Amino acid sequence: MIILGLNSGTSQDGVSAAVFETQRLTPSAKIKLIFHKEYPYPEPVLKELSGLYKKQSLEKLARAHFFMGEVFAGAALKAIRQSKLKAGAPDLVASHGQTIGHFPELKKIGGRKIRATLQIGEPAVIAQMTGITTVGDFRPGDIGAGGQGAPVLAYPECLLFGSLNKNRMVINLGGVANFSLIPKGADPEEVQATDAGPCNLLLDGLAMRVSKGRLKCDRGGKIALSGRPRKEWVEKILKHKFFKKPAPRTTGREDFNENWLDRLLKGQKIKPDRDGPDLLRSGVYAVARMIAQCHAENYRNFEIDEIIVSGGGANNRALIFEIEQAMWKRATMSEELGIPLQAKEPIGFGMLAELCLTGASGNLIQATGARSPAVLGRIVPGKNWRALLKKLGRLTER
Repeated sequence: MIILGLNSGTSQDGVSAAVFETQRLTPSAKIKLIFHKEYPYPEPVLKELSGLYKKQSLEKLARAHFFMGEVFAGAALKAIRQSKLKAGAPDLVASHGQTIGHFPELKKIGGRKIRATLQIGEPAVIAQMTGITTVGDFRPGDIGAGGQGAPVLAYPECLLFGSLNKNRMVINLGGVANFSLIPKGADPEEVQATDAGPCNLLLDGLAMRVSKGRLKCDRGGKIALSGRPRKEWVEKILKHKFFKKPAPRTTGREDFNENWLDRLLKGQKIKPDRDGPDLLRSGVYAVARMIAQCHAENYRNFEIDEIIVSGGGANNRALIFEIEQAMWKRATMSEELGIPLQAKEPIGFGMLAELCLTGASGNLIQATGARSPAVLGRIVPGKNWRALLKKLGRLTER
């Protein structure tokens, strides 16, 4: 089956697309990557997304949901065209959408304790514009089963990176840093996973403040590499109440946003030339420490043989250096194992989409805290629905 996976992470900087063929999904994944590319959000999209946090209305949110559906569909059509696929391919589109709200804590509403999550980018719009059956809304199934709705890619990571002879820690360095612990020869029920804390949400925010808005990020960690971590700044970052929560835990912009950064830097007389490199180095040092502390405090019995990293933050050389120092292990880039840094998540959601089509569960209860396994995703039939069902029947028979 040929799948087009689409994802935009907590950093909200664009759509990652990956076209791949699943030659085998379980018990370990065998895939062939055909094409992958990043499609940065143009300024009007960034403006619409930022506006949702500043001034919300029911109509604005509803319209943004369908607007982002067209944005994701546009990225899908570009990827299909640029990948030069044959007519009739791909068979399936998987779209995670854009998370704009994630509320994993139980809160009483109408006498019931409720968790919630919201990803916008209506899958029905994608299915209509592309003509391809689309699977979206992956997180709600886990929340319906009593989970936190994240991290939901632990199972695909197990299928992609499981090893017969190495205990692996797979770290994703996106807007949020999360990791999966995959024991050697593990079946998925032994895999553990959690969010560790903010990554690019913190680092990009610091870069923008240090540069007074000129820089969206510290590309390659170049500025941070010229600085040194300052204890007082690292301690302020790690003082957030989130770090006291036991794993598995999950977080996002609700905890680590512009207001948090403003409070963090309040009263600090930061001169960009003098203090900027140290502030950015303190940020990457803090991210490395939160990963190491989360492992030590929650999973100390898991002995790590190899660390694999992916996500946009893996391009930050200062961050990778600090992670290697904190974990006492060399970090292996996921691309060394055939999965490009920015392709892992769209591939992961594509794998969840195929699991959804076959009625197989996609969450791991030890990663999200769910009461039971759950099928993740909502299927929206496209023009190819009948052909897909026939093909799926043939694949199942094999």
